[in-house]
Amino acid sequence: MTFKILVVDDESDLEVLITTKFRSRIHTGELGFVFALNGAIALEKLKTNTDINLVLSDINMPVMDGLTLLSKIKKEGFIQKTVIISAYGDIHNIRSAMNLGAFDFIMKPIDLKDLEITLEKAIEETLKIHETIELKIKLENERMEKEALILNHSKILELRVEERTEQLRIEKQKSDDLLLNILPLEIAEEIKLYGKSKAKTYSMVTVMFTDFVDFTRVSEKFSAELLVAEIDHCFSAFDEIIHKYKIEKIKTVGDAYICVGGMPVLTYTHATDIVRAAIEINEFMLLRKLEKEARREIPFQLRIGIHTGPLVAGIVGIKKFAFDIWGDTVNIAARMESSGEAGMINISETTKELVKDNFLCIARGKMEAKNKGELEMYFVEKEISA
Repeated sequence: MTFKILVVDDESDLEVLITTKFRSRIHTGELGFVFALNGAIALEKLKTNTDINLVLSDINMPVMDGLTLLSKIKKEGFIQKTVIISAYGDIHNIRSAMNLGAFDFIMKPIDLKDLEITLEKAIEETLKIHETIELKIKLENERMEKEALILNHSKILELRVEERTEQLRIEKQKSDDLLLNILPLEIAEEIKLYGKSKAKTYSMVTVMFTDFVDFTRVSEKFSAELLVAEIDHCFSAFDEIIHKYKIEKIKTVGDAYICVGGMPVLTYTHATDIVRAAIEINEFMLLRKLEKEARREIPFQLRIGIHTGPLVAGIVGIKKFAFDIWGDTVNIAARMESSGEAGMINISETTKELVKDNFLCIARGKMEAKNKGELEMYFVEKEISA
């Protein structure tokens, strides 16, 4: 790379002197010289020739002198080193030049040896400055590259954390959904918070039992796959119906379907809600019967039993959680179902007293119930229009 020097002097003798002295180094491309007759021309050359490394300038020149040029170089922010040429004994101007940032000075008449030594020092210092600047630029670029890598790595980690968090959220949601399929919402929340759930007594709820009539006999005429598919179809419909009335499904046992209104969240319409759900279930089974008969298939028929009273509810065991209910109310609801008839909703006297203003209930009188003696029973005919 050529080290380029701007020589500023209004006398042509200096140009001849320099080109003669440094002829071989100019020829090899080691040094290059640009000449200007005054400071104004020199300033323009500095602006248009950004590869100039050093300025060698006389002080006394027309248009713009060397001191003014120095101040302009400093003001414009040029980084070039400047060597001043001054008349012998001109200490005042030399001091002014040094205060303005001149690197060194040469006395007139110019001694070629002194000129060479001074220029070599200035060249060496300039090259050091350039090396320092290049090193700073290199270090800054490396720093920026590292920051970019760190930022990119951080973004990748952040993205991975977000992806993992989303995966965990999805897995948790699946776990929560599964838990809610097994347990009532309030019980599931209690288990998530405390790791267990205490059994609770409910003073007044309504229990519904349903059961397919002659299930064993009818099921013998089905393949196992068709039997399971039919039960699933019916129980899925039951699930949707009781969900509308905020009734809690407890479990299915074989062909029996058990649900409760009024727990775990207390309601005062549990008896009415259960009877309405029972009527919808009966209507569904009637439509299903017509569909099956139209295809010359054997339909299932349903008995429904309902009773209202107190019970205890809670979780059984520590593995494979099962939410269950116990008490005489549960037993009587089961007796209402077994003492009923196909396609009918059989309710106890306690339930009848709670729903008689909303539903037409037909007394059956006292009926024998297994292990309970005789109990008053009623068939629900229909809902009374308002």
